[in-house]
Amino acid sequence: MRKKRSYLDAPGKAEHRTEERLEENIRSKRKLIGQIKRDMVIKSTAFLAVFLIAFTFIFGVAIASGDDMFPAVKEGDVLIYFRPCRLTDQDTVIYKVNGAAKVGRIQGTAGETIGKTNGGLLTINGNMQPVQKRAGLYYKTYVKKDGKLRIPCTVSDDEYLILGDKRDTAEDSRDHGLIRRNAIKGKVFTIIRRRPL
Repeated sequence: MRKKRSYLDAPGKAEHRTEERLEENIRSKRKLIGQIKRDMVIKSTAFLAVFLIAFTFIFGVAIASGDDMFPAVKEGDVLIYFRPCRLTDQDTVIYKVNGAAKVGRIQGTAGETIGKTNGGLLTINGNMQPVQKRAGLYYKTYVKKDGKLRIPCTVSDDEYLILGDKRDTAEDSRDHGLIRRNAIKGKVFTIIRRRPL
């Protein structure tokens, strides 16, 4: 009668197979971890590239300085704007004057005539600007005597009359003159309100 071989007859072989399986598992896990790392690097790089392209050519970010557009925009608010856009009357825009980014509202577009009343109030196409005495919004819009806005004038195709909402103190087209299209960085579409800590 033939004697059955016991597991104990070849202890070295069983241990060797177990070690091989363990090493194979470790190799496959290392390979999987390496693949996950490569995927994360590729996805992160692609996301960063898309983000940089979007915020270089399509979107922009600015921080509001001053209260020219109070109460709609307060000092310190983060403004996100869209660069390639068609501008229309009443759009809130970011524009650059003397190297500084400013925020204001378009009030005069191509073909409109800017003038003033005998009392020094600004007019557009013969109409005085509306007065809304609500939280400093749209107070009487006076022409500034020492400003660069030449009155009367007609807005040309590549220019805009831009005014701040807080008309009594805002620094805008009345100070700097009509703003050329290439000085306008984009149209504001989101305001992130800064909250005091």
